[in-house]
Amino acid sequence: MINVNKIRPTCALSIVVMLAILCHAEETQTSEQLAQINARANETVILLHGIGRGRASLWVLDTRLKQSGYETLNFPYAAQGCALEEIAQQLCEFIKDNVATDTYHLIAHSLGNLIIRLGFEAGYPEGLGRIVMLAPPNRPTELARALRDNPIYKWFTSESGWQFTSDEFYERLPVPEAPFGIIAGNRGQSVLLNEPNDGVITVDSTKLAGMSDWIVVPHAHTFIMNSRMVAELCVSFIETGRFHHDTGDANGQASNGGADVGDTKPRGE
Repeated sequence: MINVNKIRPTCALSIVVMLAILCHAEETQTSEQLAQINARANETVILLHGIGRGRASLWVLDTRLKQSGYETLNFPYAAQGCALEEIAQQLCEFIKDNVATDTYHLIAHSLGNLIIRLGFEAGYPEGLGRIVMLAPPNRPTELARALRDNPIYKWFTSESGWQFTSDEFYERLPVPEAPFGIIAGNRGQSVLLNEPNDGVITVDSTKLAGMSDWIVVPHAHTFIMNSRMVAELCVSFIETGRFHHDTGDANGQASNGGADVGDTKPRGE
């Protein structure tokens, strides 16, 4: 047992100083965390789902962004029977009417990324920060070309279906005039694609000239947005303009990401 009476003054002083340093470090860390949360609270992240999906498909990512401190908005749209240019105009109006923060960012899955690109033709309101593209078809997809004459495909994709296969459409698509990063998946099993793919599009077809960063994660196209690692990558890019590549290799290959999970949504939605 330590005899308190025998503790030397210098030793006691050292203990007091050490405790003060530890308390200050904890207080500083808390202040930094609070400052980060407060900064994020003044930024809105707008989410866009892919074709044939709905806002519920992005609920997991939406929830994780909220937990990170961001305001979020999930843009509702239906691609069937509506030109992508028209949807892009609706997106810009949605932002103008609903964003209350100084800065907003865009995160889209699949088709939603083409709408984001067309939004630069329509004209985004002031305040656009950064863009994260999840599994974007940034050039005509081989799978869409293989299915373009299929009646079911035509019914399912409507007017936007032919655009996925048109070189002319892609040639006139604007390149984002804001910093953008791309996350591609490589956990695909499509027999129609003979190179690394996510089951719908090839890894290479996600690339776009002017991108600030690019990374590949071990997930399939349909549920790539439900990965915890993908959510962390989104936050990293929104905050810094870069993905954290510490879990990958020199080629931008991420090695860990957790299992894919299906669509989940809150009860009653």
